[in-house]
Parts: sequence; C-alpha cells; structure tokens
Amino acid sequence: MFRATRSAFVKFTPLNKQVLLERVAPAATTQAGIMIPQAAQAKANEAKIVAVAPETKDWAATVKVGDMVLLREWGGQTVKVDGTEYTLMREDDILGVLN
Repeated sequence: MFRATRSAFVKFTPLNKQVLLERVAPAATTQAGIMIPQAAQAKANEAKIVAVAPETKDWAATVKVGDMVLLREWGGQTVKVDGTEYTLMREDDILGVLN
C-alpha cells in the first residue's frame, strides 16, 4: 500500500500576515555560458509562494500560492519543514510579483 505524503504548505500554516517562500537558486552560468563561481553569486532574491496566512477582517492577501515574487536580498526567517528549507516573511517585505 502506498501512502500519499502531504506537502509542506499543508503541514505548516503561516500566521499574522506572513507568507512561506521557497527561494529559487541563483543562476550558476550566464546566458553566454560562462560559469559564475559560488563566491560571486548573489543571494537568491526570487521565490515561489508556498503558503499564505489566512485572511482576516482587516487584511486581505495580495499574493497567492504559486506566485513568483521578488524579495529584498536580506530578510525573513529561515525555516525547515520536512528537511526542506523555506523562508518565512511578512507580505509587506515582498517587493513585487513577477509575471
């Protein structure tokens, strides 16, 4: 018998206007094919929304699960859920949604 595993956003629900993000790894090569050393790579500032806090009567979320967003380089709290590293941050700290 196979058992279905639940994903992280089902096991973890952010509270108080927070969102759970999975950062996208920065490119290891340029468009021209030149490899970028790890020491020169910037911290990933793009992420995918994994979970959003429940809406309240005075707050409605402006992002939804699955949105790709642009973040500040530093900020948020690193959290591990089932061995996967996520970033938990306030929705106000998100710079914008990538289309």
